[in-house]
Amino acid sequence: MAAGTLVRTCGDGAVRIWTEDWPGPLRPPAHRLTARRARHWDDLQTGIERLRIPRPARDRTADVRQEIDALTVRRDRVALARPTRPTYTGDRLAATVVRVDTQYGIDLAACWPRLWMVLPEDVRTELRTVRTRFDAAVVGSVWAACHAVLGCLWWPAAVVVAVTGLLARQRVPQAAAALAEHVESAVDVHLRRLAEEIGFTGLADGPPDRRLGLALNRIARKAT
Repeated sequence: MAAGTLVRTCGDGAVRIWTEDWPGPLRPPAHRLTARRARHWDDLQTGIERLRIPRPARDRTADVRQEIDALTVRRDRVALARPTRPTYTGDRLAATVVRVDTQYGIDLAACWPRLWMVLPEDVRTELRTVRTRFDAAVVGSVWAACHAVLGCLWWPAAVVVAVTGLLARQRVPQAAAALAEHVESAVDVHLRRLAEEIGFTGLADGPPDRRLGLALNRIARKAT
């Protein structure tokens, strides 16, 4: 019972470790790790741009296209947008904000509560489900940390640490990616419905674009 209470208490802190900048004395190593990840991402992006710029798409050979695809896969394994967090999980969630801003010009934090109100109930249920899976994966990582402490006092716990640690390392990024993908998909599919509900009928005609996003921002931010 006490252990379970401790795990739940540590949950918010674990979410921050997985998704945000790290607090207190962990901040300097977090910044170094973020900078290293950003340099790696920049190097891969530079390689992609170097292969793309000199020739139009129709003149690229199959080998060049294959090399671009390979570099793109490697870059996206680092992050879908330029890293700003020390972990892949944090950058995967942050990339959603960057990607919808780039595509539609919307401030996701400001517009999301309004979009949530117009989402169909089955979509909201699915979003709650993937968020629950993410939270459960994070709690699993806290259990792994607790077992690591126990392993210092009782060696058989090290076996549990190995198993729970590996599972957490896989499940948390996977759950974060699923959550980010669902949020981004909700924006892609239902942003026009939000515009129609607010009254932007003209801007809501056709695929959503940055004009629509900027108009929604003005409503969400109340012109501030």
